Amino acid sequence: MSRVVLVHGFLGSPVDWSDVRAQLNPAINCECVSLRDLGCASIAGAADTLAIQLAKNPCDVLVGYSMGGRIALELASKQPELAPRLVLFSTSTGLHDADERNARAQQDDARAVDLREHGMLEFTRRWYELPMFAQFRAHASFARARARRVIGDAEFWAGCVASCSPGRTECRSNDLARLASRTIMAVGDRDDYYVAFALRAASLAPTLTVEMIAGAGHVLPLEAPSACADIIERALESST
Repeated sequence: MSRVVLVHGFLGSPVDWSDVRAQLNPAINCECVSLRDLGCASIAGAADTLAIQLAKNPCDVLVGYSMGGRIALELASKQPELAPRLVLFSTSTGLHDADERNARAQQDDARAVDLREHGMLEFTRRWYELPMFAQFRAHASFARARARRVIGDAEFWAGCVASCSPGRTECRSNDLARLASRTIMAVGDRDDYYVAFALRAASLAPTLTVEMIAGAGHVLPLEAPSACADIIERALESST
């Protein structure tokens, strides 16, 4: 039986994969990993914890969304044998420029303070006002997803947003190029920043498969579960 491991994104939970799993062939064995179970004291630390799990119970395809995608890429960069195929939804490889890294780290520290001082309700209200979530705000899944996030653990997510900041994580652009032939990078065609990033990545790594999901924004597992399931199944087919 084929086995897929899925890692969700910031503020999310394994429930965010429910609609994707419902679209997958029921013969596929799926495990949804929680960021909380990975600790998330850093992207590298989370990847190491996931690597221990995968060494005991290997997968055919490792799938990550957003922060979960950065963890999956980090793992594959260091232990590629644990990710025979890699699917990255709405994922970047990180920041090169030192000034950009410093600015992002400071921004994420401020988000951590905001979470601790004002709690999940106020933080999620402001978080989802960011332009990158415009498409998601109009989607039918948004209200239910936000309701799940509002009851989350503010202290955990505060630590996560600061410690796992792209400003504190090694950039993995070169590693993505090395892993390109086994990787699918998918972005919503309404997610302008990540579309630009995926096109740049493809220009540097011609064997990278880039999928543009029509009509979708950043939150692909919730906005476009059928397309996500199709991409995962194609990754499985190419791994056999």
